Amino acid sequence: MKVRVKEFKDKASLKEYLLSLGNTPRGAEIISRKGRTYLFEVDGIDTRAANILKQDAISVGGDCAVPRKASSFEKGLWKVLLVVNGRELERLIDKLKLQPFGLKELSGELKRALEGYLKNSFVIRYRGRELSLEKPVIMGILNATPDSFSDGGRYTSVDRALKRAEEIISQGGKIVDVGGESTRPGAPPVPLDEELRRVIPVVREIRKRLGDDFFISVDTYKAEVARQALLEGADMVNDISGMRFDPEMADVVSSSGCPVVIMHIKGTPRDMQKNPCYNDVVSEICDYFEERLSFALERGIGRDKIILDPGIGFGKRLEDNLCILKRFSEFRVFGFPLLIGTSRKSFIGAVTGVEEPQKRLAGSLASIVPAFYGGAKIFRVHDVAESFRFLKLLQAVEETGC
Repeated sequence: MKVRVKEFKDKASLKEYLLSLGNTPRGAEIISRKGRTYLFEVDGIDTRAANILKQDAISVGGDCAVPRKASSFEKGLWKVLLVVNGRELERLIDKLKLQPFGLKELSGELKRALEGYLKNSFVIRYRGRELSLEKPVIMGILNATPDSFSDGGRYTSVDRALKRAEEIISQGGKIVDVGGESTRPGAPPVPLDEELRRVIPVVREIRKRLGDDFFISVDTYKAEVARQALLEGADMVNDISGMRFDPEMADVVSSSGCPVVIMHIKGTPRDMQKNPCYNDVVSEICDYFEERLSFALERGIGRDKIILDPGIGFGKRLEDNLCILKRFSEFRVFGFPLLIGTSRKSFIGAVTGVEEPQKRLAGSLASIVPAFYGGAKIFRVHDVAESFRFLKLLQAVEETGC
């Protein structure tokens, strides 16, 4: 007999393998739900509920790691780790629906969390245009600024910006991200009139001359810039502040019905790198996303219009950026498309020793890998052609039927 270790990317590929062995469809369905283990962190559960959860998890074949103090029935609120496969989770949810102490509500939260985590196909729509995110797409950076960290000053005229947009599209980019204010660490804010002067003519000419087969994103936290850009042909707003810096931004997004990128930032571009500190950077970003999502939905922004970005480099230390990439899949729990922007950033230089941003291509491509396997759908990059080809190979490997 031969023994080998097998690995499957998802339930569907495991089910296909089981059918190839000669299992019945019903048997393959049951076993495929057992073939993947899920780890659920449950925070804020009281002592009584924690102990019931552990006993119910064990009764269905799973387990739950509970702190010793909670197991000893010390009163308090705790953080526990639930360990179950798909089949066990189904049975556990049925049990929890009958339990007190908030466990009935937890059953619904577990179900929603897994559904969000497993969601893999998205479409963003605006004004009759739609962009499928079933496969990852490239967002090409167009900085109409004199002082951006990597390419400041290169695209400050409309003609040069138009050529850059044409290059992004021809090289495989599906979104052109136009920004008129540098958000590099330490950057001062740009007056509204100046940002409008930089951005609006560029958006207008891109849409007028290059057609409608791509999305234009406006990279701004100012509501008036977003409003005017949308009127001139932009399709989405990429707000580094998560709609916090300008109280009118949510109304602009909601009333227009456009997609919006909600990014995490700690502080402002001017001060965000002055000793940022986290106890658990991924958990804190998740808390931020929960608050921002509630805010967005309350303001009338549709669930199908929201994209999340953990904000690599925006109020993050080197170890924070690396941790975000390592644990990127944890952001999938919300069930929204994820954007990642690592291109040429300083943490890549810190790891590789490459000081010039323009020479950080290798590190930029390497940083795509953990985000890709973690579920990122939009990759914001400077080097469009290279990133497009790199992602194409990763996707081909992912789709190979073997």
